[in-house]
Amino acid sequence: MKIKYYGVRGTVATPGQSTIRYGGNTPCVAVWCGKELVILDAGTGLRVLGDELGQTRFGKGQGSATLLISHTHWDHIQGFPFFSPGYIQGNVIRIMGAHQINKGLETALHYQQQYQNFPVLLSQMPSRITFKALEEGVSHRIGDVGVETAEMNHPGGSFGYRVTWKDKTVVYATDTEHYNSMDHKLIPLCKDADILIYDSTYTPEEYPDFVGYGHSTYEEGIKLAKEAGVKSLHLFHHHPNHTDDMLDEMLKKARAIFPKTYMAKEGWEVEI
Repeated sequence: MKIKYYGVRGTVATPGQSTIRYGGNTPCVAVWCGKELVILDAGTGLRVLGDELGQTRFGKGQGSATLLISHTHWDHIQGFPFFSPGYIQGNVIRIMGAHQINKGLETALHYQQQYQNFPVLLSQMPSRITFKALEEGVSHRIGDVGVETAEMNHPGGSFGYRVTWKDKTVVYATDTEHYNSMDHKLIPLCKDADILIYDSTYTPEEYPDFVGYGHSTYEEGIKLAKEAGVKSLHLFHHHPNHTDDMLDEMLKKARAIFPKTYMAKEGWEVEI
């Protein structure tokens, strides 16, 4: 299993001098499980992934990928209209998520590409695009890849994903809030995972001013990682106002508590 980060920033894309090292694109993570490509979220980082895929079988219209959407807030879907494999006939793109979240995954993606917002309708993209609703707690298979889900604490709802191939597991749990106790749904989802990608939008000091916004902290991610026996914690969904230097400082504090903590950054590849 190979993982590569293409977008790690939350809320809004933040290009600039202060975000060069960790990156300013919004959420997109590619997970290669043998021949299967699973993409976690379609933020602005998806454009970069699409350009790379254009140099492979996707550029010849022979590619297939599964896109798991956590929820349809803009920062998690706004890269899809710029995903170049979607404009090549023959490619197959399976989009999956909870249709009940935010009044419908397929509806949200169609609205995003109405002419008021974008010059190409979703229905005009030449690739074969399909949609599938996933139910919370019901296992799903993509070839020999297993996918499990849990709904998390976020305004409008959000899905967390556990992706397992052979004996390797990565959990994607962004846009979730811990409130006053550990989320009982996330503990089994994260159990013994090799990697937990977790929402760390706020510092512990910032969080009290943003209760109810649907995001968490590195301290809560560490608590969850310890409780669930996670091997490696990747901090994700960086706040747009958090500079590279601030993220360095956050990582230093986190590693003092849980040494196997890492700060997700664009272009970072990890093999399990």
